[in-house]
Amino acid sequence: MAKIRDLKNEVNYLIFEIISDCNTFMAFHPAKSEATIKLVEEAVQLRNSLIQRINHPETTSPKYFNDLRKELIDGADKIFEKLRKLIK
Repeated sequence: MAKIRDLKNEVNYLIFEIISDCNTFMAFHPAKSEATIKLVEEAVQLRNSLIQRINHPETTSPKYFNDLRKELIDGADKIFEKLRKLIK
């Protein structure tokens, strides 16, 4: 169970970092707040989806949880990339 708890903590930490960066960006660029809010919504949807799948796994194999971890990293990377494009 510790691995599942660690994975949930990783999901929450990374999504919190995305939301924190978006809030900081909105504070300095209020004109782009609509696009930034969409990124926050996307991050929350990613978090909810991953937590749902962690809580109700299709299988208990380590590969399933490694795939979820990879999906977290890929999803967060896409959101950070969109934020980077907004910054430019």
